[in-house]
Amino acid sequence: MVSMQVTVSRISAIEVSVQVLLPKGRVTTALDRAYGELNKRARVHGFRPGKVPRPVLKQIFGARVAEDVFRSLVNETLPEALRDKGLDPVTSPKVEPDGALSEAQDFSYTARVEVRPDVSNVDLSGLTLTRTVYQLTDHDVDEALALRREQNATSRVPEPARPAQAGDTVTVDYDLLVDGVDRPEFRSRGRTLEVGENGLLKDLNRGIIGMSVGETRELPVTFPEGFRQAELAGKSAVFRLTVNELREKVLPALDDEFAKDCGEDTLEALRLRLRGELEKSFGERSEMALRDAAVEALVKANPIHVPPSMVEQIAGQLRQEFIQSYTKRGIALPPDLDAELRSEAEGRVRAGLLLGELARGSGITVTEEELTAELEKMAEETGRAIQRLRVEYRDPKKRELLMAGVLEDKVLKVLLSKATITDEARPTHDHTHGHGDGHGTDHDHEAATAAAGETPAAPEASQENP
Repeated sequence: MVSMQVTVSRISAIEVSVQVLLPKGRVTTALDRAYGELNKRARVHGFRPGKVPRPVLKQIFGARVAEDVFRSLVNETLPEALRDKGLDPVTSPKVEPDGALSEAQDFSYTARVEVRPDVSNVDLSGLTLTRTVYQLTDHDVDEALALRREQNATSRVPEPARPAQAGDTVTVDYDLLVDGVDRPEFRSRGRTLEVGENGLLKDLNRGIIGMSVGETRELPVTFPEGFRQAELAGKSAVFRLTVNELREKVLPALDDEFAKDCGEDTLEALRLRLRGELEKSFGERSEMALRDAAVEALVKANPIHVPPSMVEQIAGQLRQEFIQSYTKRGIALPPDLDAELRSEAEGRVRAGLLLGELARGSGITVTEEELTAELEKMAEETGRAIQRLRVEYRDPKKRELLMAGVLEDKVLKVLLSKATITDEARPTHDHTHGHGDGHGTDHDHEAATAAAGETPAAPEASQENP
């Protein structure tokens, strides 16, 4: 029997056309088999089961049989055709018949196949990067100490009694009136609030300052647009609020006793430990920024086409992450979010393709010893038992993610080894190189927070759910 003939035509850098020609003998065999199976189960008036003439079956069921046979022939032959031509589709091919199925002639179909672009010649020449070397100061250590004091703070009822001020904690009862109408569904009793807390509505925050225990006030507020509860967004309302309890924050003295509570014998020893943790944190921040810059430079130096399906897949994942984050924070999604996410996804796909080719070209693989070392590192950093981690990462998906992380680290080391890197000293509180939106301040706070032994929290919207 004559085998199938496969013709490949390049449509673009990321799409090819694959035409598969099947000899009529193969088509005839497939049609005979299909009609034979149909004849066994077809119920046609005037004919006994299994005795329906083929012309009758063809007249009644011909279109459905042709569709089933076409699908069956594609499933049997297309994977083999792609494999023989060395094609690795990144999504399901779009297949169309070139004509009608017939026992009297050969049959062909054409598949449009989205493939990975050719990235066999990755250009690593001329990669020039700048590594930021942060200059740690005593002020940074003071900030870390201040955060640690906040973590170890206690509270007490002020003596003598006084009105509320920023930093106090108050327990309140309140009712909410919207457009002059009491909304009992938003009523709260015994709620604890921190005066001056960023998450508290600004109007409410200002109104509580100066209130005494037992005092009731009506505090007008305006809920911001995009508030998490749509029925309150942009509305003017009134909190009828009573303060039931007021407690002030008491910070521990900055002395050796405080240091002992933090696991060190002296305050100076605590300062030295925090300085070391800050140096590590700022160093990691610098290396992460350098790695990001290296990938950006790689992508810029190697413009390649990317398969739309891969971009759509990554963009969809990013969108789900943003929806969850924005919903949790009570913020409306930006109108241009999809365009931003698509651009981000395109960059990630380009980077992934180039780094993957760099790994293949450099012969980079991941060994069992390296996976074990990564698990041991995770155990040390998280305090979890290594045996539990080994069991957990037997899961194929988690193991695949672990391998991908180790592989990426190795590839990035190769990438950085090919780049020319210049160190640039910069104060930790220098925001002139930021993005103009306060990111520098956030990073500095995160570094101090990490040194204080606290995991930075996800940013909250400056809105409080009533």
